[in-house]
Amino acid sequence: MRVTAFLLAFSLLPTLLSAQPADRGDASAHPVPGASSWVSRQGSVMMLDVGPDGLVQGYFLNNAPGKGCRGIPYTLRGRMQGEAISFQVRWRNGVADCMSETQWRGHMQPSRNGGFEIVAEWQRSSTVATTSQEVVPERGVDVFTYRAHTGPSIP
Repeated sequence: MRVTAFLLAFSLLPTLLSAQPADRGDASAHPVPGASSWVSRQGSVMMLDVGPDGLVQGYFLNNAPGKGCRGIPYTLRGRMQGEAISFQVRWRNGVADCMSETQWRGHMQPSRNGGFEIVAEWQRSSTVATTSQEVVPERGVDVFTYRAHTGPSIP
C-alpha cells in the first residue's frame, strides 16, 4: 500500500509542480526553469524543480539494468548555477534502504535533437561504516534528456 501511494504521488508530481505560481525569480535564466522531467539513456527518470535561488529538489526513479534500488522514487537534492548542476540521491526512503548514495556533477547543454540534456559524472558510495579496508566508490557518466511534460494541468 505504501509503495502504491508513493508511486502515485511520484506520477502526479509534474502536474502538481506545474500548478505553482509562474513567478520563479532567477530560475527563468535557466533553459528549463521550474519543474521538469528527464530520462537517462538507461531509462532512469528524474523530476527536477529548480527554485529561484538555484536550489534543486525532486525525485529520482532508477531503472538502470543491473543496478539495485530499481523502480522506487528517491528524494533528490542539489543546486544549479547557470548551466552547472550538482545533485545527490541517498538511496533510502520509507520503502527501501540500499545503503548507498550517489552524487552527480555536470552541466546542461543543447542536445542534438534541439532540446536539452544534462551530462553529469556520478559517484556512488556506500553509507555503511566499515572498519576494514577502504571501499572504492563506483563512478560513471549519465546523460539525461529533457522530456516535455504532456500530462494534464490543474486549472
